[in-house]
Amino acid sequence: MTKSMRFIGLWIFLFPLIINGQKQYEFTIDSSRILDNKNLDDFSRSLKTGNFYVYKTKDSIPAFIMTQLGKLANGFSIANPNESYQCCCSSTDSLPQRQLSFLAKSNDVLVLTYKTGGVGVSLHLLMIRFDKSGIVDLWSGYCWNDVKSIKDIVYFIEESKRKPLPGRKRPSIQVGVVIL
Repeated sequence: MTKSMRFIGLWIFLFPLIINGQKQYEFTIDSSRILDNKNLDDFSRSLKTGNFYVYKTKDSIPAFIMTQLGKLANGFSIANPNESYQCCCSSTDSLPQRQLSFLAKSNDVLVLTYKTGGVGVSLHLLMIRFDKSGIVDLWSGYCWNDVKSIKDIVYFIEESKRKPLPGRKRPSIQVGVVIL
């Protein structure tokens, strides 16, 4: 077998692997885009104009989004509302790190709020734009209110933009670090 025949044979074998490898989707977090709220207005418009359905359990989060969140956050475990989670320093590590508070989804946007524990309990707002390949955009911040609807989230975002924390340009929902 000549070198050119081996090369062609190797190319025929590797070509499908190369093509499929290029289609594999990876999303990376652009912290400055999130912290500067460059995509917050786009998400806010989507919340105002989209048709969202509210869900009650974590099982309604698409599996591909859970997988990608797991990669981005080095593990993304979440309990359903009213289920145990790592709410405080004395919680067992076998419990999920988060507890779902609110979940809504349209054709291309997923919105969820969830609690995390530690020294105290924090409520987070996470908005994800997605397509069939996976996450295409993401915004994350704190949520100071217990929201029950998309309308509540829109109101919360608008009020937070109107009244930033003293001495800060960012809305009060942004504390300077991206936390999933």
